[in-house]
Amino acid sequence: MMDPSPYLLEMNAITKKYPGVVALDDVTFHVRKGEIHALLGANGAGKSTLVKVLCGVTTPDHGEILLNGEPVTITHPADAIKLGISYVPQELSLVPTMSVSQNILLGQEPVLIKSLGLINERKVDSLAMQSLNSVNLSVNFHQKVKKLSVSDQQMIAIAIALYRQSKIIILDEPTSSLSSTEIAKLFEIMKKLRQEGQTIIFITHHLEEVFEVSDRITILRDAVFQGCYNTDQITRDQIVTLMTGKKDQVIHRNNQVLTSGPEALRLDHVDTGFISKDISFSVHCGEIVGLFGQVGAGRTEVLRAIFGADRLAAGEIYLFGEKANIKSPVDAIQRGIGFITEDRKNQGLILSMDLLDNINIGVYEKSMQFGLIQMRNLRKITEHYRDALGIKSNNLRQWTNFLSGGNQQKVILAKWLNHESKILLMDEPTKGIDVGAKQEFYTLIQDLARKGVAILMVTSELSEVLSFSHRILVFRKGSIVGDISAKDATEEKIMSMTL
Repeated sequence: MMDPSPYLLEMNAITKKYPGVVALDDVTFHVRKGEIHALLGANGAGKSTLVKVLCGVTTPDHGEILLNGEPVTITHPADAIKLGISYVPQELSLVPTMSVSQNILLGQEPVLIKSLGLINERKVDSLAMQSLNSVNLSVNFHQKVKKLSVSDQQMIAIAIALYRQSKIIILDEPTSSLSSTEIAKLFEIMKKLRQEGQTIIFITHHLEEVFEVSDRITILRDAVFQGCYNTDQITRDQIVTLMTGKKDQVIHRNNQVLTSGPEALRLDHVDTGFISKDISFSVHCGEIVGLFGQVGAGRTEVLRAIFGADRLAAGEIYLFGEKANIKSPVDAIQRGIGFITEDRKNQGLILSMDLLDNINIGVYEKSMQFGLIQMRNLRKITEHYRDALGIKSNNLRQWTNFLSGGNQQKVILAKWLNHESKILLMDEPTKGIDVGAKQEFYTLIQDLARKGVAILMVTSELSEVLSFSHRILVFRKGSIVGDISAKDATEEKIMSMTL
C-alpha cells in the first residue's frame, strides 16, 4: 500500500501554451494542508495561468492535479468549487447591490418550500452570522455590500469561501487596497484560519508580507518553476534574484542632493471639500515629493483637486508662479499636468485600444499632415516611447489589456510624456506590478526628475517613499502633519506621524 501524500494539493508538470507564448512550462506546485503558501513571480511569470488552471478557467495542455493524493479533473469553475477550491480575486466579485447575507449564501440559499422556491430568510441570516464570526467581522448583514469598506468586503469574500467549506482559499493580492491597520487585521484572520487547519495560497508583490505570514514559497519565472522554499530559509535578495534572474534589484535609499529648480506647483490653503483641508505645500522642477499616509488620509483627493477632477472648496493652486484656475482635467492637461491614477485599467488606459492609440490619444496632431493622421508618424512616435521606456511589445497593434501590469503602467507614462507634461501626479504608480518592473519604473521616475519634471507621488509603501523621494509629506486625517527631507526621515518617524 502506498504512503498517503504529504500534500493536500499537487499540480505536476503543468504546461499551457498559447499561439506564440508558453504560459506554463512543466510547472510543479505542491501545497500542504494547514499552511499559508506564497506564490510569487514577476508579471507574466505564469502565476495567473496556474491559478486559472486550478480554478477550472483554463485547461492545461499537459499535467495532472491531485487532491489528497487522488487525481481530479477540473474543466470548469464549478468543478473547482465542488472540490473545495475558492478564489478571492484582487478585484472582488461581490454583488454590490445585494446584502451581506445574500452575497454569502448566493446560489446556496436554504428554502422553506422547495417547490415554490421560498427562501428561509431567518436561516440565511443565521448562517451568514456564523460565516462572519469565522472571520471576526461584525457588520450589519442586511446592509448592501457597496456601502462597506474594501477591507470588510475582503473579509466577506473569505467568509463566502468558508461557508462553501473550501479546502483551499486562493487570495490574489488581498492587501492592494488596504491600509496598514486593515492589512494587520487580514493577517490575523489568515493566521487564525491556518491554526484551524485551513489552507491558503497567497499571491502578493509585497515581499515583506510574504515573510510575515507565509510558511513556504513557490517561485515562478518566465513560466518556469524556480523552486519551493521554506520562508525562514530564504532571504529577500534570493527571492528577487529568482524572480527576476538578476541581482541587485532591491531599491536603495535616495541620497541624491537635490539642486532645487524653479517652483512648478504650489497649493495655498486648499480645501478639497472631502477629507483634505487647509493643504499647503510646493513642488519644484526636478523634485520628487512623496505623499505618505494611511488609506483614507486624503492624499488621492489632493491629486484629484490639482488635476481638476474635483472642484476646490477653498484655496488656490499656482503653476510656475502663476495662479491657475483649473476647472477640469482638460485645463490641467493643457497646463502641463499629467495624472497616473491608481486604477490604471479603468481610468488610465482604454484596454480595448492598442499601444498606438493609448500613447497618442489627445495628441494625434503630432502625427498629422494636411489634417490627416499619418500612420508612419504615429508608429514612429509610438516606437520611440516603447523603446525609451522598455515597453515589452513587438506589436504596436496589441491591445493594452494583454500587457503585464508593469508594461501597462509604462504605456500610461508614455502617454503623459507624449503630452510633454511638466508636472506628473502619480497615485500608487507601482501598485500590482512585480519587483523587477518596480525597479524599472523607479529608474524612469528618477530620470524624469533629473530632466526637470516635478513629481508628486502617493504611495502606501514605506520602503518606496523612503527610497527615492527627495521630500516626504505625511498625511493624517486630511491634514499634512509632517514635511520631511528624505535624508532625515526614518520608518519610525514617518509611521508615528500617521498613527
